[in-house]
Amino acid sequence: MTSTVAELDAGLWPRHLDEAGEPCARHPPATPSSVYQLAMVGSRAPAFHHDCASKLQGLVMALDELSELTENGDPQLIRAVETALEASRELNALLNFNRTLTRPAPKVAVRLDELIARAAERVGVAPVGAAPAVQVAVGVAPMTHGLALAIDVAAGTGRGRTVTVAAQLTAASVEITFDLSAQPPANASELLGIAGFVVARDGAGQLWCRSAGDRLVIQLPLAPP
Repeated sequence: MTSTVAELDAGLWPRHLDEAGEPCARHPPATPSSVYQLAMVGSRAPAFHHDCASKLQGLVMALDELSELTENGDPQLIRAVETALEASRELNALLNFNRTLTRPAPKVAVRLDELIARAAERVGVAPVGAAPAVQVAVGVAPMTHGLALAIDVAAGTGRGRTVTVAAQLTAASVEITFDLSAQPPANASELLGIAGFVVARDGAGQLWCRSAGDRLVIQLPLAPP
C-alpha cells in the first residue's frame, strides 16, 4: 500500500472508521508528520533490536560473573546484582517479543480472553468484564500488539487505568467492545490506524469506532472447530 502526501493530508491513511465506513468523528485523522516519524522508527527496528540484544547478552554475562564473585560477600551487593539480573531478563523478554513483530506471524488458534489479558498487561491496563473463552485464529504476536494499542486508546490517560470489555458471539465471529475514555491519548489516531491495520492483516477482522463516540469495536473470526 502506498500513500501520497496529499492522501495523508486528507486523512485517508492511516485512518479508522465508524460502523458505516465513514471516518471516525471522535478521533481526528493522523498527520503526515506523525506517520513519517512512525515510518522512520519502524525502518530502524530490526537493527535496533539486534544491537540491543547483543549488548544485553554482554551485560547478563557480566552480571553472572559478578554474582559468582559476590556469592559470599556483602548482602546488599548480592541483592543489587540479583535485581539487575532480573531486570535484564525482563528486558530480554521484551526485546524478544518486539523482534517477532518484524517477522511474518503464522495464524494459530488462541483463546480470546488470554489474548486480551496479555494485550492489556502490555500497556498497564486492567480489564473490567470478561471476554468469552472462545478461540480465534490470529498471528499472536502482532495481534497482541494491535490489541494493546487499541486498549491503550480506550483506557485513556492517567493512573490506575481500566477498560470495560464486553463481547458478543455470532456463528462465525466474535465482536469485542471497549468503552472509550473521555480523555484519549494525543496520538490516538495513529495508534488506532495501526491497530486497525493489524486487526485486518493478522486477524482477518475489523476495527471501528461507533459513531456515537462511546465504544471501540473489534470483530474477529472464530477459529475453526
